[in-house]
Amino acid sequence: MLHTTFAALVMMVLSQLPTKRQSLPPDPPAPFERFVVTTENEPHAQIAGVVMPATGKARGTVFLLHGFSRRKEDLYGWNWIRRDLNWNLVAFDFREHGQSSRTLHLTTLGYYETDDVKAIVDHAEQLGLAKPYVIYGSSMGASVGLRWASQDQRITGVLAVSPYRNGYAAAENFFKQRLHLNVELQGGWSDQLRQVDLPTDLAKRDDLRITILCGEFDIFREADQRAILAGSRSPARLKKLIIIPGGYHSSLWRWQGNDRVPGHDRIVRDFLRDVR
Repeated sequence: MLHTTFAALVMMVLSQLPTKRQSLPPDPPAPFERFVVTTENEPHAQIAGVVMPATGKARGTVFLLHGFSRRKEDLYGWNWIRRDLNWNLVAFDFREHGQSSRTLHLTTLGYYETDDVKAIVDHAEQLGLAKPYVIYGSSMGASVGLRWASQDQRITGVLAVSPYRNGYAAAENFFKQRLHLNVELQGGWSDQLRQVDLPTDLAKRDDLRITILCGEFDIFREADQRAILAGSRSPARLKKLIIIPGGYHSSLWRWQGNDRVPGHDRIVRDFLRDVR
């Protein structure tokens, strides 16, 4: 069995790897405005982001949260939301990812990353971006988004694609499923991961709209998603779980829909309609 030190090293290296071969990331669809904000809490981080304003009068603002070892540019394809639905988009890189701070600190899967989301939401509010504020998050971004929304009344709803229930379990699962390693997680990092526990966090609010997408063959299974929703104190009418038939963890955005389950983009449209 491998020890936590090795596990931490692997996670640190993976979070530091570039996600694309080009040295400079592509520009987002115009018009856009780049920004950098500093988190309030220690350890401080500089978070790089971009605002993509709605084409017409904004109906609200969607915060786009990427997954582990990904970056904000991966979500530029969601430009259709601001173009067709008139919602502002705000995308950013979590600490240790993309153009944000890379200090060789370890990714904590939501323990410190909620501070990144707070800094971004604060910045959007200072800019006067239209409300309601909602989050679209994928994998790590989904779990971090849910965790932050549990303590921020400014967030009206979260569309979470393949979130993990618990940070510790997610890290353990990652080593087993992706790297085929049996790792014993101990120490301070392990304690931080254990505190990222969505059923516990979501019990803090009873008014948050939550839609979860999960693949039939997802890394984070249907049972975990049901446990996340069960932990939320929001009424049943505000909670929805959608299982994508044949879906895997990283492919749900490609789902085109069938007679029983609407496509990914239709789900996004319905979620934003319901939020308003």
